[in-house]
Amino acid sequence: MKTSRLPLVALPFFAIAVAGFVAVLLTAIVDQSQLRGAYQVWQENETFAAATVALLAAMYASRPVYLQVRAQSVQAALDLLRRIEADTEACIEARKRLFELRRAVVTLAGEIHAYAEAQEPTAQDLKDAAAAFRAISPQELLALSERPTINSADQMKLVALSAVLKIAQHVVAELLAQEWGGVIAQDVVAKEHDFISIKLAGLFNLSSEIAEDLEVQEAAMRDRAKQLRDVADSTMV
Repeated sequence: MKTSRLPLVALPFFAIAVAGFVAVLLTAIVDQSQLRGAYQVWQENETFAAATVALLAAMYASRPVYLQVRAQSVQAALDLLRRIEADTEACIEARKRLFELRRAVVTLAGEIHAYAEAQEPTAQDLKDAAAAFRAISPQELLALSERPTINSADQMKLVALSAVLKIAQHVVAELLAQEWGGVIAQDVVAKEHDFISIKLAGLFNLSSEIAEDLEVQEAAMRDRAKQLRDVADSTMV
């Protein structure tokens, strides 16, 4: 009886020991498989991981260069913007001078016609209009044609405008030289009326064409300047 009870009493303890051993064995097997799997994954992706790390390091190292290039781009846009604004101001100044020329041309043409047709002409108004017309410098108009922002067609028009203005001013000066005792002979004015009127009409039409071209050019430069401001603002942000 004693020999048969001992195995029965020890059987639960033996089963527990076996179960524990099996559990430990399974855990060890699972841990080793996980370790082997992780190691295998690392070996398979070691090159990709190294490339990623290198890329991140390069991006971090190149950030100062990127910021410098970005700052240079903004500065270049601002420099171009300043040049465009200067050219725009030059267009505005040129159009202003052309407007003054047209106003002087219209005034002088009216005074010459009125003097030639008047019953009792007054020379003072004619002399004032002639003085304002002669005050416009052909050399300044010629200098406008030398600006690099003026296209070739407008350059030729400005050269022609300067030449015609010089001729018309010379004729007007000769007309004023006919003054005697504060009076300009009416027949002399009437004689030169047609010739001077043709020259003045040509000056008006030519200056109007140039002013229209400059207005279109000015509008294009304003649009370009707005684009550069938007690019500079977006880059700085």
